Amino acid sequence: MEKKDSKKSALGHLKTLWKSLPEVIKLLGTILSIAIALKVLFPASTVGIDSFDAGPEVIEPGELSVLTWEVSGATNITIEPDLGAVNSSGSFSVSPSETTTYKLMASGDGDEKIAMCTVTVEEEDMLISSFDASPDLVRPGESAVLNWHVSGVSNVTIEPGVGTVEPTGTLNVSPADTTSYKLTASNGDKEDTAYCTVTVKGDLPSTEENSSSMEENVMPQTESLPVQEEESSSDNLPSDNLPSEDLPSENLPSIVSFNADPDVLAKGESSNLIWSVSEATEVSIDPGIGTAGLSGSQRLFPEETTTYTLTATNGAGSVSATKVIYVEEPSMPASSEPVSTPEQISPTSGDVFDNSATQAALIWETVSGAANYTVEIDSYDSNTGQWLSESSGSDVVSGISGTSYSFEFPEGTDQYRWRVWSVSSEGTESGKSDWWTFSTQLSLSPETMDTPST
Repeated sequence: MEKKDSKKSALGHLKTLWKSLPEVIKLLGTILSIAIALKVLFPASTVGIDSFDAGPEVIEPGELSVLTWEVSGATNITIEPDLGAVNSSGSFSVSPSETTTYKLMASGDGDEKIAMCTVTVEEEDMLISSFDASPDLVRPGESAVLNWHVSGVSNVTIEPGVGTVEPTGTLNVSPADTTSYKLTASNGDKEDTAYCTVTVKGDLPSTEENSSSMEENVMPQTESLPVQEEESSSDNLPSDNLPSEDLPSENLPSIVSFNADPDVLAKGESSNLIWSVSEATEVSIDPGIGTAGLSGSQRLFPEETTTYTLTATNGAGSVSATKVIYVEEPSMPASSEPVSTPEQISPTSGDVFDNSATQAALIWETVSGAANYTVEIDSYDSNTGQWLSESSGSDVVSGISGTSYSFEFPEGTDQYRWRVWSVSSEGTESGKSDWWTFSTQLSLSPETMDTPST
């Protein structure tokens, strides 16, 4: 009786105290009580990044890729670099000049989620396809045309006297003296060069003068060679039947240089063949090039070790030189290191979400050497008594760059299982983790929920 009287006395005291409070304080207390009740009945939804990807993921310089995203339960969403604050869902076209990783950050009510996706920009290989002059032998005051074609570069210059030019073009030049032009192509820290020479001849003789001069030069030589005097005349010199070593050496063409850079390369790589010849009326390079100028360069992509032969010819005869470009067969690539199976973190097997939850964040440990991850989410069909992977198929999400994935619960299903595996940059997949089961209500899982990993 005393306890009951004590309780009644305490309640009575509280009622009296409440009645004695000002009306404003009573109102504030009522509002606070309602707010607490609402928070309990309707908890704030958790932040979830449903998707964040780029398409296409690999582009060439100047092309576009479209970023798309879908976020729920967040009050603040940003994408960096360049985009800043964005809506909860949308798309945006980007054209990065280099490979760029975009970071999406979503936050709300003290919760924050992060997702990333990468747009890879494939750089075109720098290549000087050609650089030559036409003609490459002129008289003073005459012009020659420089021709060039370069790809995969950000800057091209020609010196002396020209400066910065477009990657492909032609230009008239009229040098006062014999001039060697240098083309320099660069892209970032990469650089390549090529050369061509325009020879300026003062008082070039006419064809008749040249023929007469040749006879004057040849005849004294034949007088000193009595055997040759009977067989040769000024009408048929130089004779095709004469050995090249017996022709007047001072009138033969001169091969100043004939090189390749590099001259040892791997299959699929290129080499720059560079040459310089003087006193020739015709120059040819075989195989694959044919007629060429007195000086120039040519980018080559030999598939096997190849011997190139340069032949320079004039009225006195021909001389030749060879250059071998060695192509090394690629060694067998080392087998890529296998990546490990990720360790799952949550939801753990047997976790139960209350009925107010609308999604779950699947989280796993980072795996060294993994380029991305694949998650498989399976739902239990109570009507058939089977998992969907055993009938119509489960949901498989690949290319996940981070170590989490937000899964939204579909309507009409309350039992799920998930597993994850990693993928290397070469596309090698790890073993799949075990199935971990969870549900959205307190109910017993079917026996099949214990099905081991396959």
